[in-house]
Amino acid sequence: MYAACSTTARRGALDWSKKFKAAIKPVMADLYESVANGTETQRSLDFNSAPDYRAKYEAELDELRNLEIWRAGKAVRSLRPENQGQEQK
Repeated sequence: MYAACSTTARRGALDWSKKFKAAIKPVMADLYESVANGTETQRSLDFNSAPDYRAKYEAELDELRNLEIWRAGKAVRSLRPENQGQEQK
């Protein structure tokens, strides 16, 4: 994955990796615990069993799609030479 990145992105990964690892460590611990104790599975079963799950799911995905980071990525990808004149998904 790193090989596909610019040297600037690689430098950033090297400089920031330890800080990001420390920052996400408690989140990952919570995630693993929720998987181990079945909370994550139960949430999925409950959510996916609701009659309106598809509409709620799409609303959540739209919220994610509209985050600035994904909108910026879409804009940047549209500037690539191979994407000139093409609409991005």
